[in-house]
Amino acid sequence: MNAALIIALGILALIIWAIVDVARKPSTVLSSGRKAAWIVGLVLGALLFEIAGAVIALVYLIGVRPRLARASTDLHDW
Repeated sequence: MNAALIIALGILALIIWAIVDVARKPSTVLSSGRKAAWIVGLVLGALLFEIAGAVIALVYLIGVRPRLARASTDLHDW
């Protein structure tokens, strides 16, 4: 395997991880409209230009996901 293929597979795995994570979020934490928007953005980013999908996945996984996790914890503290 060459390096480009390994990188492409890694990016694809990152995008799939983000899609699965978004899909599994309960509607109390992430509304269905926003959930659909993230999934469409990730899929289109991956299909149009894989790097765009990776950037969207990183924005979600590094920026949005931790905030959703905190919001989910706050909901359970009630």
